Amino acid sequence: MTSEEVDHALLKSLVYGNGVSVNIHCLSRALRKHRNTVRKRVEEIFKNRILTRPYFPFAGLNKEYPLLVLTEADLPYSEEIDKWFREDPHIFGAFRSRYSEYNTLIVLYHKSITSYQLWKEKLAVEGKIPLVDGSLPRSSTSFYSTELRIKYDPNAPVHLIEEEFKHKGKLAMNGYEIDRLSLQILKLLTEGKCIKLNESRLSKELALHRSTIIKRTQKFIDEEWISNPLCRFPSFFTPPNYFLAICKLEVKSNKDAFVQNIRNDPHVTIALHTNTDEYNVLLFAAFKNLDDELYWEIQNEMRFPRTIGKVDIHFFSLSNAVDTGQRQLFLGIMDENYMYFRT
Repeated sequence: MTSEEVDHALLKSLVYGNGVSVNIHCLSRALRKHRNTVRKRVEEIFKNRILTRPYFPFAGLNKEYPLLVLTEADLPYSEEIDKWFREDPHIFGAFRSRYSEYNTLIVLYHKSITSYQLWKEKLAVEGKIPLVDGSLPRSSTSFYSTELRIKYDPNAPVHLIEEEFKHKGKLAMNGYEIDRLSLQILKLLTEGKCIKLNESRLSKELALHRSTIIKRTQKFIDEEWISNPLCRFPSFFTPPNYFLAICKLEVKSNKDAFVQNIRNDPHVTIALHTNTDEYNVLLFAAFKNLDDELYWEIQNEMRFPRTIGKVDIHFFSLSNAVDTGQRQLFLGIMDENYMYFRT
């Protein structure tokens, strides 16, 4: 294989999670529990879809596709449209939710506005979406630069789960009862602790020397193509039983302090600086329920009086999310023409 082919094969394996596993011995030592007890809890966490199995997140997504696009559209409910959501390499997530004249939010990544416009023209030409009077269905689109990122921490809400457990003494996710040991494992795995790479297995599968696997994996990390392995919530956007809020905020003053607060806020998973109409901050956040979200708003108002002006918040239930493949295993596809990863 050429050097490029080697990189392609290894990078794809790492992002798929091939040869990546939980280090039961490490967890057993860290939690002072028997290996069999720990192994059983780990399998229950995966079986009940509390977390994905471990993998190397593709940190190069923002490098390859620095344009985040949020498109609200009015699209028919059909298997053809859902298939398009699942197969289009630019679509990161899709949510069915009625808002104004639209019934769908699509989260996309593109290289540039030009690439987005060409992609949209191609949709019409190829008939991926049913046309209305010869045109694509009505839509409203906002563009955001991932280079203006404030925060990117999809696992931040694990601290909300921890606080809920402390407050209630118990909790259930996807019908599975979380006990103290399960919670401790959950926290370690979302932090990337006690996860190992089986270089010998990858060496056999890819016909590469073990030292090559180790060297090139570290090179990918150092060059920020991938980040260290961890487990994430299957929906990516929120933990099970939580809903997603996408918030556009007008921060009128004291912005530095507000941004620092966002970085420490376990509700907020993704945040960007922006300049869209009156809004200058975009947030993706996870909440247990509407009361939780309202309390969060009030606390921010009290902490930063007269700081926040206009607010535009859309709520999305993950039960209305179209499965784009993130819930199975985070997919990676790379070739000489384009690269994208749902991660």
